[in-house]
Amino acid sequence: MYISVMLILLGGVLCFSAPGQFVYTVILAVGFHLRVVFGEEPLLARKYGKEWEHYSSPVPRWFY
Repeated sequence: MYISVMLILLGGVLCFSAPGQFVYTVILAVGFHLRVVFGEEPLLARKYGKEWEHYSSPVPRWFY
């Protein structure tokens, strides 16, 4: 969902030549990344423990 939102915004940047929207999209991407890394991942690690460690070790992060 996060990637979809960013792609929609980037599509608007390309269609309408909106540099301000590009800056907004970059800021939003950083915010999403911080939310996932510092919010969702620790929550899942606490909730699922060893299962989360086993799952997340071979699986890449949400974006990169």
